[in-house]
Amino acid sequence: MINKKELPENFSGVMKFTRTTTDYRTGTDDVVIYIYHYRNSELHREDGPAVLLEGKPHQWWVHGRQLSEEEYGQFLEKKALKEKLESNLGEKGSTSREKI
Repeated sequence: MINKKELPENFSGVMKFTRTTTDYRTGTDDVVIYIYHYRNSELHREDGPAVLLEGKPHQWWVHGRQLSEEEYGQFLEKKALKEKLESNLGEKGSTSREKI
């Protein structure tokens, strides 16, 4: 993982790193790609793993906190429920009501 001090302040975006290792005996290159998703200089992604390490298990991060795959699934369920509730409340709040 990259050191937070090396990121621009409040960086949001995707950083991709490529590491190439050469085996000089065989003349072959081994290329490994690392992909990190950031929001406000914290590892964060809501539509998949925030850290993709080629050949290693992916890592799920939300607001700079690492989650297990199960915890990430729970986070998505809670987020969907919150959005549905807010949507329903918005619809009910927009109807005019009169006193009887």
